[in-house]
Amino acid sequence: MEEKPVKKRNNRKKWLLGTGIGIVVLILIFPFALDFYLQRKLPDVVNSKTPYHLKLKDFNLSLLSGNFTATDLSISTKNPDDAKITQINGTVKKIQIRDFGIWKALFKKAYHADQFVLSDAQLNIKLAPKKAKDTARKAQKDIHINNIELNNVFADIISADGKPVFQGKDINVRLKDIRQSDNDAKIPLAFKEFKVNATTVKIGVNDFYEINADRILAANKTLYLQKFHLKPTRKPQQYNAKNVFDFSSERLLAKDFMINQDSLIVSDVIFNRPDLKVMSTGKNTVEKEKNPKEIEMKIGMKNIDFQKGKIMVLQANQDRTASVDNFNFKLSNIVFDKNTVKEKIPFRFTNHDIEADNIYFKASPHQALKIKRISSNNADILIEQFEMLALGKSTDKDLFNIRTDKIRILNNRTKYVGQKLNILLGGIDIQSPDIKIVSAIRKAAKKSQKNSADPDFTAQLGFINISKAKITQVKQGKTHLAVAQLDARLDKVTSGKEYLKNGLPFKAARHLITARNINLDAGKYYSLKVGDVKNSGNYTEIRNLAYLPKYSRAAFSRVIAKETDLYTIRARKIGITDRQSELFKNPVIDISQVNIDGIHCNIYHDLAPPDDNSPRYLFSKKLRGVKIPLFVKSINITNSNLEYEENAENNNIPGKITFNDFNGKISDVNNAKIKGRPTTVKADVNFAFYNNASTDVHWKFDVSNPQDQFTIDGKISKLSADNVNLFVRPYLNVTLDGKIDYIKFDYYGSNAGIAGKFYFKYSDMYVNLLNKKGNERKLLSTVANWFVKNESTGEPEYVLIEKKRDPERSFFNMLWQGIMEGIKKYVI
Repeated sequence: MEEKPVKKRNNRKKWLLGTGIGIVVLILIFPFALDFYLQRKLPDVVNSKTPYHLKLKDFNLSLLSGNFTATDLSISTKNPDDAKITQINGTVKKIQIRDFGIWKALFKKAYHADQFVLSDAQLNIKLAPKKAKDTARKAQKDIHINNIELNNVFADIISADGKPVFQGKDINVRLKDIRQSDNDAKIPLAFKEFKVNATTVKIGVNDFYEINADRILAANKTLYLQKFHLKPTRKPQQYNAKNVFDFSSERLLAKDFMINQDSLIVSDVIFNRPDLKVMSTGKNTVEKEKNPKEIEMKIGMKNIDFQKGKIMVLQANQDRTASVDNFNFKLSNIVFDKNTVKEKIPFRFTNHDIEADNIYFKASPHQALKIKRISSNNADILIEQFEMLALGKSTDKDLFNIRTDKIRILNNRTKYVGQKLNILLGGIDIQSPDIKIVSAIRKAAKKSQKNSADPDFTAQLGFINISKAKITQVKQGKTHLAVAQLDARLDKVTSGKEYLKNGLPFKAARHLITARNINLDAGKYYSLKVGDVKNSGNYTEIRNLAYLPKYSRAAFSRVIAKETDLYTIRARKIGITDRQSELFKNPVIDISQVNIDGIHCNIYHDLAPPDDNSPRYLFSKKLRGVKIPLFVKSINITNSNLEYEENAENNNIPGKITFNDFNGKISDVNNAKIKGRPTTVKADVNFAFYNNASTDVHWKFDVSNPQDQFTIDGKISKLSADNVNLFVRPYLNVTLDGKIDYIKFDYYGSNAGIAGKFYFKYSDMYVNLLNKKGNERKLLSTVANWFVKNESTGEPEYVLIEKKRDPERSFFNMLWQGIMEGIKKYVI
């Protein structure tokens, strides 16, 4: 009875042992059984469970080693008309996968292998359309292969709508020690060793661009692309962007490639005959960057070289905006990293060498630039045969035609620091520019700049030198301004964002500007000619100035609608010493001294045209009407002559007053708009009246006085009656005989009239009355002289005069009327 339990325990042990051995044997046998099954049944599984038909000659799979080999495969799509699935057709001589982690793939969804080899394959694939759910971002799959090798592969992969995804012939690829990165800020793939060889390559970059290359060869750290072409796949109007790019290069060569997850280092990159076309879509779309990440990689290139390149920029209507026929461009020591990408120019470089021929740029519909050649070696830039061209005509904008043989920019060290542009130049030299300005008929209204931000920059330009410039300005088909030669030198020129708020966007420590043979159309009736102008800082010198009428006196009287003075002015030399004038943002004329030497002024007035009944304002009111704040401390006039001629009747000789050897000083010329400055103008002059009568005049008025009050006194000595007759005869139709010792007046007045004391010392005075033909009326003259006091005895007493001003006449007419009133009181 006691032996039965022992027997049961022994049986249980045997059963457990047998079961365990069976499981172990099954585990050991399963891989081999699975290998045997898959070798026999894999094509049947694929053919029955997938939409593809698979044939293969040999197949070998080892679950233990993870090695997979298949030879002589052919695959085709069962239903080639089914557009919902990916269409695959092709043959493969051999597929080999080594060290594939099958268990990780089954249980951890991690697909890792040491090597993948594809040999002698010809594949034609048409991808299925993307499903709506495919647009959602899927979790990143854990796929990694250490080494990839493709041998003699032909591939033609197209999208569902027939666009190329990848096409290539004779594809041979070897990638060793592949390293991947999930960080979007780094290079996703890096290789310790790579070799690529393929012909007739076409890659679909996206829905809008594709890349073509006749050949790709990468080996021994060298990349070679033959007939590389990045081209758009649609018409420009179909792009939701401002510009579309088309870039090709006959040859692209990159040497000494070193690539890892953190950096891409290249020794030399050469583009042979690059050709860039930029085509505008006519849209103003700017894509905003979403969630930008900081770049954590570095790209460095020792040298990049563009050889014999071309550039073309076209507008939506195919109008050429810019082009370069031939350029050679070299940069050295280029660095692109997380620091440089934050700057306006997202890379740095140390040296450059640039050559470009036949540059064209259309800056606006009416203005373009043409340059024959630009060359630059590191710091210096040479621009040859520069042209700015006016295209057609504009009624509201000035257009320019500028030509110069040579522009030199010296020691250029311009760079961006962050977002700020620092312009650093040793100097700019412009030789013999010919500048023609075609003025607009009407100026366009300036647009408000409230919403526009000034560019952030600083500029140190060294010097600007312009030599032998020629300037012409044309208005409505006629020359308005001509300068035969302009020379300008500006030293230590600075500019920047803060200067743009001023009228003059730069400042120079010192300058010298000279201009020769200036001709200016000064309006309907006059032209201005200047022999020389020189400006150096606060001093300006003008020589041989001439303000000349365009008409003769007779012709001028015919073309004017009303009585108007005709001026002829010449000046030998004018010197202007500026104090602190500002001509731009807030204009102010503030001058220390003006010296005028050798001025000759003739004023001719013809009474034949209809009277001008408009009011004549006194000088104080005219000065008050000047809008720009004005102050001139002193005006000195020397060695000058003034003439006034008035023609009372066309058939008579004009009346004439002359002021010879004129010298004067005018102080504190102002318009009462600069606080703290004197408002009273003083004029002290002396001259030879009618070339022989010594004359002194002192005149004073306060510009701020609304009644235009003034005082004026003067003395004329040894005045010849014959000289007086030059004006009195045509003016009063009388002549005087006799001797005049002096005339003296001490007047005061306002815009209402003139009054004061008049002194007249004379002897042997006789009055001759004339008829309309200029002959003496003897009887009337005899009778008149009975009432004339023909001599003033002793020191004469003054007479008081008071003369109401004719508001249609000038100040000098009022003064002359006051003098004539005094003479009449003495002699009659």
